[in-house]
Amino acid sequence: MMLMIDMGNSAIKWAYLRQDVLSSQQRIVYDDHLDATLTQAWLGLEKPSQGVWVSNVAGPQKAEILVQWVKKNWGLLPTFVETSHSECGIKNGYDNPKQLGIDRWLALIGAHNLFLTGASRLENTLICVVDCGTAVTLDVLADNGQHQGGVIMPGVNTLHQSLLSHTHALAYLDQALPLCSDKSFLAHDTHTGITLGSLYAVIGLLEYVINTLEKPGNEVVLILTGFDAPLLFSLLQRPYQYFPDLVLQGLQVVVNQSL
Repeated sequence: MMLMIDMGNSAIKWAYLRQDVLSSQQRIVYDDHLDATLTQAWLGLEKPSQGVWVSNVAGPQKAEILVQWVKKNWGLLPTFVETSHSECGIKNGYDNPKQLGIDRWLALIGAHNLFLTGASRLENTLICVVDCGTAVTLDVLADNGQHQGGVIMPGVNTLHQSLLSHTHALAYLDQALPLCSDKSFLAHDTHTGITLGSLYAVIGLLEYVINTLEKPGNEVVLILTGFDAPLLFSLLQRPYQYFPDLVLQGLQVVVNQSL
């Protein structure tokens, strides 16, 4: 049994890998007290006797806290995966491959494994992988495994909080906001106006990129991941598939290839 970890900018996600099957992804938000957060979330977890594998975009200081916690409590040394030029059937489209975040790289590997391998692989298809977290990242993968590049913008809540930080009222975006009714298309109060504007900005990016990519005989498949992705569901006017643990799925593919 192994523990798969996706350490993002504001939250840690994890799942056990048992006999090549991922358990349900768990998630906890962390702040400056990462060690205490890990103790709260993991102290009762079963020791991952076959190792700990990590995707980390939170920086070296957070990584070191994680390393020390795992060593102290489980006597293990985590393995941190890194972005590469090519791996698991895909090729990095960045001029400097290391600049592509490991979470984006693993999400691409996960999407490739789901849609572009095996007998049911899609052809004449571009895979558009959108991760909605602190930032929104969009990456495009061709059916031959070539990463076409991507774009980055502030996440829905980052946009929302950026504007609210310059007002007198601070509030977190309401995930239960009824976004599909006619009444909520245009706001009738400031908070809702900021919320909808933040959501429409992300939707506008997705629609622009996908509309630009779509050509006759060339389908674009939209794949969503990330905690904030459900906020977009009712606003999207095209089919999509949602995989909340796509990064961990990609990590699983990398681990299997490494063993």
